[in-house]
Formats: sequence, C-alpha cells, structure tokens
Amino acid sequence: MFFKIVYEVKDRKDVVVSNSLVAGRYHLTKEEQNLVYLLISQIDKNDEDFKDYKIMLKDLDKATGVEHNRKRVKELQLSIMEKPIILPNNIVVNWFSYIEPLEKESALKVRFDKSLKPYLLQLKNEFTKAELGILFTFKSKYSSRLYLLLKSDFDRQKKFKQNLFINYDIEDLYSRFKMPKSYIQRYSLFKNDLINKSINEINQKTDLEISYTELKTGRKITSIQFCISKPEQTIQESLKSLTEIKTKSDYIPETISNKAVEILLDDELNLSINDLKKIFEHYQVEDVEQICEELWNIWDSEKLMSHQAFLRGKLKHLNRKKTENKDIFFGFDEHYYNR
Repeated sequence: MFFKIVYEVKDRKDVVVSNSLVAGRYHLTKEEQNLVYLLISQIDKNDEDFKDYKIMLKDLDKATGVEHNRKRVKELQLSIMEKPIILPNNIVVNWFSYIEPLEKESALKVRFDKSLKPYLLQLKNEFTKAELGILFTFKSKYSSRLYLLLKSDFDRQKKFKQNLFINYDIEDLYSRFKMPKSYIQRYSLFKNDLINKSINEINQKTDLEISYTELKTGRKITSIQFCISKPEQTIQESLKSLTEIKTKSDYIPETISNKAVEILLDDELNLSINDLKKIFEHYQVEDVEQICEELWNIWDSEKLMSHQAFLRGKLKHLNRKKTENKDIFFGFDEHYYNR
C-alpha cells in the first residue's frame, strides 16, 4: 500500500479545493479544519485517486497548535468523524473514510472519503487555491472559511472586475457556518466573531481587501453585501504590517466559559479592548466567569436597569485579599437594579 508521508509542514504548499466544497455546510473546530487543510495540501494535482496519507504527530502539532497525545488523538478521531459536510447538491459525506493511529511511529494514517474525489482530484476549473501557511495563521476558525468563500467568488470574476459586490443572506451564513444558537439569537455576537474578526484577519493577512454593508428588510438586518478587491500590496507586505493588531476576543482567556465570552463581547456592555485588558489583569478568571454567569441569568430581568453597572458593581465588591486586585472604573452607573 502506498503512503504519502508528510515530514514537515510546508507553508508554501497550496490548498486546492472545488468551489462546491468551499460552499459546503459544516462545523469543524480550528484544530480539525487545519488537519483537513494539511491533508488537502498533500494531494498532488496529478493524483487520480486518494492515497493513504501518513501524518507525523509532530507535524500535526505544528499545523494545529495542539499537542497530540494518545487521548487527544482519540478525541480528534471521534470528533471529526461525527461532523460530515453537506455539499450544495445535498450530498452528505464524511471528510475521511478512516483515521488510524500508528502509535509506534507517532503518526496517523488517513484517507479521504471516496465521495470527495470530484471535489479534490483532477480539478480543471471552478476551484479555489490558497496558501497553506496563510490558512494556518488565522486565529479564528471562521476567518479561513470566510476567506475561501469570498476568494472563490472573487477569483471567478477577477479578469473582468476590479471590485466585486456580492450579497449573502444572514440565514444562509448561519446555516453555512453552522453557527451556535447563541450567535443566531444575538446578531452582535455573529457580527463580531464571524464578520468583523474574520474580515480584520483577512485584510491583514491576505492579498484580498474586504468591506461590507448590512442590508435591511424593514428594521431587521437580513443580508450582508461584501465588497471584495485586491490592492496592490503584496501578501508579504501585508503580513509584515500585521504586527500586534488584536481584537477584543484576544484579551479574553481561552479557558473562560462560552457564556462569559458572549456576555463580555455583547454590545450592551460596550467594553473596549482596554476594559477587557484591565479586567483580566486585576481579577481572577473564575471570579469574572461567576459574575458573567449571574448576569447571564438575569439579563432580561425588568429589575436590571444597566448591564454595565451590574458588571461594574460586582467587580468592585470582589474580595481584594483573595484576588489582590485593584478597583477598575469604566464610568458605569453605580445603580444597576431598579429597586
């Protein structure tokens, strides 16, 4: 049996996929997405059939940013095999037909599902190509997917237009990216994490420049119009200018609960990057998490006059001896309950 061995993750390798696959609907973690990208990059343009790819765990660690011990490998196997992709023609297929750990070699043996052959092999037209290294640099799992989606749209017409305007329904994006229920219920979370954060990364790390306009039906935002262009600046220049550009999410610890993240990023609190930075400089994560849990439970209470003031008041009354923290003043109203 033939093995295509990955000895080292090569940043210059390309990920080439059909536009139909780019437009598919699926939900993978960033770790799982990077595994898929890594394996796709190993496919040769002349391959007529899938092969068994042997991925060294040290290379998988580099690609995903996660150390893969025996437990982690097992979790990854089970998780990704339970997350199929729904293609535009409503074909439902798993990414891989099998993933086998090779413990003595500290490697994985993987094969793509044969149903994906038309979408990954012998691609002549209607495909999207992206550099593997760029996909790996994205911090958000949504950034690489939105980049591939918009790049596929732009590449189809780049010979004819300098700028492309394309509309996507909000409901279509919810479905395409398999957004969590909380993001569907709170547009502000969707806007910050998928739209703003992703576009910021795409503009800083790729040769595309993206902007957008929210379109309404009545008072409700129902679609987003993306404007896609390619400035003269090279990818290398764009990466060089990235430096330390960060978003609010970068100042929230990864260990904190999803509820706390949603609360801290909500537009009602209107916290700045500086606010978040000070909070986690001076207060323990578990204390902040508990306050966010309390605020989550009373968010819609008629007695709650100000979400900002509730957070401010709770932070002020934390046990200083336990946390050895200082007071933080956001300029919030002291009175947060309508007593």
